[in-house]
Amino acid sequence: MNSMKKYSIGAIFASLLLVFSVFTLLSISEVNAEEVVSVNASGYENTIVIELENESTSKIKTVRMWLGGEATFKSFKSEPGWGGGKYSDGKLIIFTATNTLNPGESIKFGVITNEKVNGINWKVLDQNGNDIDTSKTSIQAISETTSEFIEEESKEVEQAKETGSELYGTKKFIPEKIRAGSDIRLVGNGFNPNQVLKMYLDNTILKSVNTDEQGNFLTTISIPDNHNPGTSEFIIKDESGNIQSSNISVDEQKTRFLKDAKFQVESIPAEIRYDDTLTISGNAYPQTAVIIMFENMDRVLEKARVVNVGTNGEWTFEEVIDRNQTIGDRYVIITNNNDKTTKSLSIKSDYLVQISLSAVRYNIGETITITGNGEPSENTTIWVKDQFGTIQYYDSFTSPVTGDLNYEFTLDDGFVIGTYSVTVKQANGVDAVVFGVGQYPISNVIALMEKTNFTLNSQAMLNIIGPASSKVTIKILDDNDIIKLTDSLTTSSTGKSKYAIDLQGLTSGVYRAVVSSTNIQDSVKFSVGLEPGSGAITLVSIKENYTPGESILVLGSTGNDARITITLFDPDGVIQSVTETFSDGSGNFSTDEIGIPTSGDLGTWKMTAHSRLDNQSIDINVSIPTEKGLTLEIDSAEFSLDDTITIKGVAQSDSSRLEIRITDQNGQNIAELETPINDGTFSLPWVVPENTPTGTYTIIISDTENTDSFEIFIQ
Repeated sequence: MNSMKKYSIGAIFASLLLVFSVFTLLSISEVNAEEVVSVNASGYENTIVIELENESTSKIKTVRMWLGGEATFKSFKSEPGWGGGKYSDGKLIIFTATNTLNPGESIKFGVITNEKVNGINWKVLDQNGNDIDTSKTSIQAISETTSEFIEEESKEVEQAKETGSELYGTKKFIPEKIRAGSDIRLVGNGFNPNQVLKMYLDNTILKSVNTDEQGNFLTTISIPDNHNPGTSEFIIKDESGNIQSSNISVDEQKTRFLKDAKFQVESIPAEIRYDDTLTISGNAYPQTAVIIMFENMDRVLEKARVVNVGTNGEWTFEEVIDRNQTIGDRYVIITNNNDKTTKSLSIKSDYLVQISLSAVRYNIGETITITGNGEPSENTTIWVKDQFGTIQYYDSFTSPVTGDLNYEFTLDDGFVIGTYSVTVKQANGVDAVVFGVGQYPISNVIALMEKTNFTLNSQAMLNIIGPASSKVTIKILDDNDIIKLTDSLTTSSTGKSKYAIDLQGLTSGVYRAVVSSTNIQDSVKFSVGLEPGSGAITLVSIKENYTPGESILVLGSTGNDARITITLFDPDGVIQSVTETFSDGSGNFSTDEIGIPTSGDLGTWKMTAHSRLDNQSIDINVSIPTEKGLTLEIDSAEFSLDDTITIKGVAQSDSSRLEIRITDQNGQNIAELETPINDGTFSLPWVVPENTPTGTYTIIISDTENTDSFEIFIQ
């Protein structure tokens, strides 16, 4: 045989090197004289290495490979000098040589498929496109117990520990107690999408698994019978050599075929959110059935499931909570033979902040009530934007300890006929709704990011609010408006959807997510991999004076591509608001997600911008409006008998005193009061009389020109 040309295999990805080492290519030309091209294929699970030797008299220019059935190619790799292209359906790969593969030379290709296959079809062509040979080659399976295989896997893990980056994602073992000789479920979330992950226990490979389009997986792994009890290292490694390492405790092997197994539920969550996997596990008599029934709070059966108990007396139920299930509390009734137990389960939305309005159309002078839920005792910001993106109303407050949101504001004369959006944001969540003033809202799209800055190789969650059950297009562009990602989705029946942006491969910088649907679009900026430490900072607010309930447009400049934290202090030095932004490639930064609460004190406030050791601050003057007007500020809308109501607010008036009337539902006066105006403000306590009937009352203030009112409920 002629001396074969040696190609470097350094370009073949690391996960395939272990396969190369466990087989030696043998020429089979002497076995089958009719065969002009010799092809061998070896694989472990979904990874295949194909080695092709040219035993013909022709020069090979092109190699085509395709799969049968529903299997598709996920990725491929070739040696230097061979380019590859995959057809859109993923079933065909065409490799083309820069030069040619001459007689007596060989070449290796590596492919990863979406499922395990037993054979691969191939065809080779010369430089003129003429067929040289075609056939189907069976794949020789390699066992993970092969000593050479184990040795190479161990080398890969040790190398990844030295050179690999941190692999992002979370995992959960079910059950949490791990024993030698047992099968356990492993749930993974937030890894890179459509990737092959390998699982190791102390450098011994357990299994490979594919993540889905959201970077999640669900699989079963087997702990070897002979694994020594104690603390072990559990490692997850991706195709690029990034790893995630954690210590787990492995207990002694549990006796199989338990005869006295006691029925019990070992784990069930108190609450679960949309798209999460509900997992319930426990023990029962071996090889029996566990029946799980779900009832609503009216004890109406919604569904029932049956789970088989294993030979070791363990059982596990898993099911994804889809968005068709109603949010709320459930009874979970679990039975096995004559044993029965009832647990409680709360199904919640995956939005940490979720809001709604009672209507979609309002008129000037009406009160809008925002209801929903958020994280308890969290700083909460509300802003209302018109259809041109200008903030018309702003407020911030601390959410109740219950997490329930119930916020009201009145549409004053500053609002005009048009379409508006309300956005409510907390540190870890954001949501928005659309409404119309004087008309029904026009079709609209809103793009929101739950955070501003993200680390490299992580995931960014994009919230989309748009037309219900409609297709929207998503594009991610860099700071030079070069498209880095394009995708689409269909919004839910409520018009709200989430999209996980995979940041794998994006370099540090500023990006923009653009969401569009039928001639409407919105965009939001975010940063990836930026760090604090910007250099000298300049900070500007575009106005000298602000009033309570007004947002502040912050502008500034500093070093390029840096994270900036903006903090707002009230006159007493108490932090009222904090937000994070970033500087772009020109060093400029801005944000309008900060402002004066409606209950903010008058006086001199301070705003700071800092980035590690660099900082700058400016004073913000908060005063009463310069135009004439009255504003009532009542701390609550509900009171009881004998409660003291502080009637206070801001008054820019030519009068020195205000008249105050409190009327019932029929407009009859139940109290008439007066109070002086001092430095543009007023305050007067009023005690609810003991004989006041339950109902809605209105507090009305007036001078000679202006009036304002506020509705309260007395119980």
